[in-house]
Amino acid sequence: MKQVELRPEDLEAKGRVVGLVTHFLVKRLARAVFGAYFRCYTRGRRKLPSKGGVIIAPTHRSNLDTPLVGASAGRSLRYFAKSGLFRGPVTTWLMVTMGAFPVRREMVDRSALNAALTVLGAGKALVVFPEGERKSGPSIHPLLDGVAWLAAKAQVPVVPVAIGGTERAMGKGVRMPRPRTVRIVWGEPLAPPEVDKRGRQSRESLIQYSAELHDILQRMFDEVQQELGMPTAASRHPE
Repeated sequence: MKQVELRPEDLEAKGRVVGLVTHFLVKRLARAVFGAYFRCYTRGRRKLPSKGGVIIAPTHRSNLDTPLVGASAGRSLRYFAKSGLFRGPVTTWLMVTMGAFPVRREMVDRSALNAALTVLGAGKALVVFPEGERKSGPSIHPLLDGVAWLAAKAQVPVVPVAIGGTERAMGKGVRMPRPRTVRIVWGEPLAPPEVDKRGRQSRESLIQYSAELHDILQRMFDEVQQELGMPTAASRHPE
């Protein structure tokens, strides 16, 4: 089936119409289901700015992470999703309705980056998993450059989110979610990297920003893992 092309302007036009519907219906239902099945507890949700462009940067250990973040947030969100999911008009409509837009992971996808900047420029909240694809274990993997670059380019803050318990509930290779306790913790917004008078950012500033975000996510993830009685990065790699 032919993959459907989705331009940034199409995304924002459609997302503006469907955002309210998904926010008030789908997300409220998801909160009830997740709360009951996973005994899901959320802390610090008010730290997410209620308006304006912002990047949400969660840890990523399960396919459950995306809907859990969406259900936890107090506002409608947009997401990156792998381009292979956008095949055919029905699937594409469903993905757009949920706030997603396609990104090709095998390359630097300029179209997806432009879509992200369009979303952030329109004052929306964008979810970007800084580790990229799903990972495993208590250690935060090296972060991709996308979050720091987008934050600098759009001059929007980044809100780190630690999600604990989802790998135990539905890690890689698990098709049916298990009823395990899940914790979602929202961190303080991190101001965007500094730029010069021309709006340009240095490579060094992006590297430093990613390192700071990595340390914050690791600290938050360790705390969540410890609350759940699960291994932390420190316990796996003691000094």
